[in-house]
Amino acid sequence: MKAITITITEELDRRAADEARRRGISKSELIRQGLGAVLGDGLDDDEGDLWRSLAGFGTDGISVDGDEVDEIVYGR
Repeated sequence: MKAITITITEELDRRAADEARRRGISKSELIRQGLGAVLGDGLDDDEGDLWRSLAGFGTDGISVDGDEVDEIVYGR
């Protein structure tokens, strides 16, 4: 892992410490999780989440139009 230095307010530091303590993790892990939530895992949809890729979520050309779903499922 790479170590970095960031500057945050005293209030943010206190809140981060409180939340990390509540979760039973370090502030570093809390910050890693936060960055991961914002940035994602950096993988394409097909590689990042097998279930989402199998279901077709996020794939170009997939429509969520209800009429199209009815046509495909029920032949209407």
